[in-house]
Amino acid sequence: MRVSKRWDQLIVPEKREELLARIRREAEAEMGRASQVPEHRKTAARSQVQPEAINHPLKWGQRIVKDMPLEIVLKHLSLNELYRLSWGAKNAHGAEWEKLKAEFDERLARMTVDALREKWLKPQGVYGYFPCQADGDDLIIYDPATIDTASPDELTRFTFPRQPYDEHLALSDYFASVESGKMDVVAFQVVTVGQEATGRFDKLQAAHDYTEAYFTHGLAVQAAEATANYLHEHIRRELGIPEGQGKRYSWGYPAIPELEDHKKVFELLPAVTSELGMSLSAAYQLIPEQSTAAIIVHHKDAKYYSVGESRVEQLMRS
Repeated sequence: MRVSKRWDQLIVPEKREELLARIRREAEAEMGRASQVPEHRKTAARSQVQPEAINHPLKWGQRIVKDMPLEIVLKHLSLNELYRLSWGAKNAHGAEWEKLKAEFDERLARMTVDALREKWLKPQGVYGYFPCQADGDDLIIYDPATIDTASPDELTRFTFPRQPYDEHLALSDYFASVESGKMDVVAFQVVTVGQEATGRFDKLQAAHDYTEAYFTHGLAVQAAEATANYLHEHIRRELGIPEGQGKRYSWGYPAIPELEDHKKVFELLPAVTSELGMSLSAAYQLIPEQSTAAIIVHHKDAKYYSVGESRVEQLMRS
């Protein structure tokens, strides 16, 4: 008769207290997570999404992309978001907007040359493909080495919040279910423009050059988003799905407001830490700040939606 590892620990006096303390912490964490689900997000309803599994990629697991060409990545910038959101021209219109846009075009060209020369923007990323199946609101991620067995090993699972109204969507709905008997594919990606951008911002702040620091921070944030767009397009090509099909969802935003799942992504893509030097704060925010993490949904009907809690509300609770 095989004795479990936890039972072994229970009968060893010096390990008993450590194990019991860990079990208590795990139980308290689970109870805490359950109690944190707001009443307005509790629902038994289900969406009408019909999953469509796709063929698995040529190679499972993570890939490292450390040398993305900055010139090409910046072509994926959303100038509207950069100029209006990050650089403060949100409410500019007419002649005022035309004047600001001309100034910002010139500034962007100058900062791009500077970034290429001084290398303070370094787009890089890690992404990976994993076999998966949906189990209600959960998405089960399997060990690729075991998917041809009768009972594949579970690496981890993500529990997604469900809309309490409208279509009652949860991200798990877009993937083949356990009941279907089909294995589906999910991709994860983490990108950053590097610690150098943060260092440059800090130096400008210390020198009281607040204007340049402001524009530097804005460009770095949007360059990280451009890097995410660039890598997402590459993933679409590798999966053989049409341009524009599927969606990229980041934690902390309306469909998946909780940040804690960043820890699971880092575990699935360990090169994020070992190769990119990234880490998580105590509140599970990405470090460096100018970084993004996302789950890639390939379904043709994938759409953006909210579960009723904004990122601001989520951050206020963290």
